[in-house]
Amino acid sequence: MTPDPDTPGMTAAPRRERRDWTQVLLVLPNTVWLLLFMVGALFFLFLMSLRGYEPGGRGMLDTWELSNYWAFISDPFYLKILGRSLLMALWVTIGCLILGFPLAYALSRLRGMKRALLYFAVLVPLLTSAVIRTFGWMILLSNKGFVNQTLMSIGLIDSPIPMMYRMTGIIIALIQVLLPFMVLALDAALLNIDRQIYDAARNLGAGRVRIFFRVTLPLALPGIVSGSILVFTLAISAFVTPALVGGPRIPVMATLIYQQGIALLNWPLGAAISLVMLVVLVVILSALMSIASRAMRRAS
Repeated sequence: MTPDPDTPGMTAAPRRERRDWTQVLLVLPNTVWLLLFMVGALFFLFLMSLRGYEPGGRGMLDTWELSNYWAFISDPFYLKILGRSLLMALWVTIGCLILGFPLAYALSRLRGMKRALLYFAVLVPLLTSAVIRTFGWMILLSNKGFVNQTLMSIGLIDSPIPMMYRMTGIIIALIQVLLPFMVLALDAALLNIDRQIYDAARNLGAGRVRIFFRVTLPLALPGIVSGSILVFTLAISAFVTPALVGGPRIPVMATLIYQQGIALLNWPLGAAISLVMLVVLVVILSALMSIASRAMRRAS
């Protein structure tokens, strides 16, 4: 056992062992929290999804069966809602990426008070409840709302464009609600790009367009992936905005789960639908992360 040169009288092995225990103690509270309130909750949700259900009678039964999963998989109505939810989350992610990248790029280029003000402007929507923002969008997107009245007043349209209780309105509202998450993820990736790389590209004769596609975009790929995963996950699980803007005419997975669990009191089917959505989401995100990791390896 060798003596530790930094601390007289203490060997290196006990000191290393003490550091290992310190790391374990730091991670332990978070691990216990996740096991109790995430893994434990999912386990009980899985058990509930295996229970039988008798509508209009005894309700949840003591039997164990897979009928709830089969009821979802074999019903075209439920599968259509799943497809609609995935498509909605995809369009919201694309919209947030298109609108968020220029804003994040401008934010990463600023310094001092200008950056602080723009950063605060990005964070301001997160200080307001999503319910309040959604009610605001309901006023803006209605047939007699600000958007339609403005377009009609300047002569671009002759009649109101129906956006309330349509998928279009849900996507527009969700893009505004989730845009800050995309901007923050992109800003973190763009800040990590060394400015000397841009100088080297300019010295080699590269223009702005070529620098963007050959330097900025590949190096910002980690932020694009993380922001897209975050926005996609939040969009497909969003409840308030689809429920208020879409209403009962445009059901998505979150409103379907709410309907089964709260309105119909069919907790086993609602639990099964929740787990199916979770599995589908994990499979899609795993595939996207695998593709993105290969793209990042090629870019590097």
